[in-house]
Amino acid sequence: MIKKWCKILFNILYTLYVWSHHGVISSKSFYFRFRISITKGSLIRVIGSKIYNTWILVNGINNEIIFTKAFIENCQISIIGKNNKIIIKNGVKLRRAIINLRGSNCNIIIGEKTTFGQVRIVNVGKNNDITIGEGCLFADNIEIWASDTHSIYDKGGNFINPEKPINIGDKVWIGSYVKILKGVTIGSNAIVGMNSLVTKNIENGTLCAGNPLRVIKNDVSWSLDYQIE
Repeated sequence: MIKKWCKILFNILYTLYVWSHHGVISSKSFYFRFRISITKGSLIRVIGSKIYNTWILVNGINNEIIFTKAFIENCQISIIGKNNKIIIKNGVKLRRAIINLRGSNCNIIIGEKTTFGQVRIVNVGKNNDITIGEGCLFADNIEIWASDTHSIYDKGGNFINPEKPINIGDKVWIGSYVKILKGVTIGSNAIVGMNSLVTKNIENGTLCAGNPLRVIKNDVSWSLDYQIE
């Protein structure tokens, strides 16, 4: 009982600390353990979530992070810029994640009941989104890059490597050490094998693998169950 009330007291004191340092946090969690740096005019909303050993930075104007009934553990999450959002929906399990969002009017949205073992997600630029659907399974050492993060110019001084959105459908299974680069769409129920480099679109229900990526089989499905007898 004492431990329970200590956690509740810590929750209240930490919320007051963040608010007093010009941040805004809205929390309906039972308890949380994370370190926050947030500038005035931005918002972190924690609804029914458990957050452990996680560092969160929000720097800029009108930025927002929303956790809804999520499990967040050993993560580093940052937003720098203006009018950006990270939305992590109901039932998401996010472990050992590094999420960097820098720019203006950019979003990272993770759908319900999607699970990560370890991931790096990068979205840098303007008006750019990374959208991940519901019920996806991401293994470990995965990278998702919607931007090159540095500019490249041609001989005439033209910017030639703009950011591009990434869209991942529902119930997608991504194997270990996969890299997903900007401008791709991965259809629902697709499977991407270990160590693959995704630079082109993948159709619904397609098993792909390799570098360069190639189609192994069409019209597949997958399950968390595994036959052992």
